[in-house]
Amino acid sequence: MSAAEATAAEATETVDVLIVGSGPAGSTYARTIGDALPDARILMVEVGPAVPGTRGDHTQNMTEEDRLAVQLLTQGPDAGIERAAALSDIAPGIDPSLEFRQTILPGLFFVDPRPTLTDGDVGLPAASMSSGVGGMGIHWGTSCPRPHQSERIPFLPAEELDAALSHAEGLLGVHTPPNGGSGLLRALRDAIAGEFDGPGLTPTSYMPTATHWDGARLRFSGTGVILGDLEATVPGFELRSETLVRRVLVEGGVAVGAELEDRRTGERRSVRARFVVVCADGLRTPQVLFASGVRPRALGHHLNEHYQMATMLTLSDEFDPAAYTVDAGSIGSVIVPFSDARPMQGGVISLAGSAYKLPGMDEAATARLGVLAWYAAKDIQFGDAVEFSETETDFYGMPRMTIHYSRTEKDLATIEQMRQNSLRSAGRIGTPMEQPELAAGGSSLHYQGTVRMGAADDGDSVCDPLLRVWGVDNLYVGGNGVIPTATAANPTLTTVALAWRAASQLARELAELRERDGQLAEVPAVA
Repeated sequence: MSAAEATAAEATETVDVLIVGSGPAGSTYARTIGDALPDARILMVEVGPAVPGTRGDHTQNMTEEDRLAVQLLTQGPDAGIERAAALSDIAPGIDPSLEFRQTILPGLFFVDPRPTLTDGDVGLPAASMSSGVGGMGIHWGTSCPRPHQSERIPFLPAEELDAALSHAEGLLGVHTPPNGGSGLLRALRDAIAGEFDGPGLTPTSYMPTATHWDGARLRFSGTGVILGDLEATVPGFELRSETLVRRVLVEGGVAVGAELEDRRTGERRSVRARFVVVCADGLRTPQVLFASGVRPRALGHHLNEHYQMATMLTLSDEFDPAAYTVDAGSIGSVIVPFSDARPMQGGVISLAGSAYKLPGMDEAATARLGVLAWYAAKDIQFGDAVEFSETETDFYGMPRMTIHYSRTEKDLATIEQMRQNSLRSAGRIGTPMEQPELAAGGSSLHYQGTVRMGAADDGDSVCDPLLRVWGVDNLYVGGNGVIPTATAANPTLTTVALAWRAASQLARELAELRERDGQLAEVPAVA
């Protein structure tokens, strides 16, 4: 080795764990490993910028001025471009940051604003993402339903999955309306249950949300809730913004680090790591693996998001909000959970009881408005995929994405059933202001399956049940993309649960390595 090479080797940064992405999955890895091994060196890198305010806080907890500033910062190539109110033609003043929006949110940018569709493709023209510290965890709707029936992962022991889901609920601070709900919310639940509950169907209930009351104010859990006080308890933890991972470094079938690029200066350097965890998102995680030459057969395939249909309606006299008292038990939404016999999830919310900030909304004019949102599970196909170019690049200089997405006969039947259920639920509680329409593909932002987990390395999955990439040691993944089942439920709770299971295993492996190296006398227990 030359003197120059020796100097470069000495200057190479070395960490225990490199985590790519600062959203809910990446943050769960960091928190879990840090709690187990407080003296670990953990580097988390985020391609987007740091944002004002408390690290990882949800934008709904901010003032309107700060929320708009943060949204403008996290729009990647569209940073600084203000969005028109996505629902302004439906009901004046309704903030498009509501989870039932129909088009791109403030704070996000399109994957491909001009997608080219091939024969048989319907594509995901509204597929979008966010780039900023906290990822989508600072913008998300906070809905945290548990998966039901075939939404659950069949090769994970039921008790293990349930324990992981319970831990995820604790990390996210999930709650449901207390005392079985009250007021208008209870009345809506009872009405919808009477319409949709039956033998073999998961009962209608209240949507669990990652929110909590702070005095008289409802606060939303952002990514910061997961990270907690990690900087204080784990001195070796660092969250580095505006840092792009060009590729994971793989030597002899082992992930040993990554090539990083400082987005502000363009400087590139390598970092060495005992473990690499890629949690970019459902589209960018397979992109990073592809750019790294890690290309199992299933990479990018089995892409699916649930179909989405939202309907505005005027509540009937029976559900006039003025006739009900408002308290903590009356704030929230109703959920009709997924069942195999009805492969979709329905939601009902009264805007009069909405906890979301709705700037400029005329409360008198919208007091009788409600929203129905239905999600339906996709018929998963290997050919539905995000494809990466060998020659063309995107805004970040990474392999350009092309999305292939189609609808099967089963999908068309499911969509029609979802339309009928939308009309049925609307007719029970009010008068729809419009006919239910299928939202543009990609609108749900819940992109799954692209790095799916599997029980065996049979070419049909990318990682094992503990999210370790097949064929590459010390390389883990996380995020919605690992979910292998067709779901209608919002995936964040499941994603955090799976990340916790994987991170617990990684922490054990890291502790064993460090003990073997004489760096750790005792292996801390993983809670």
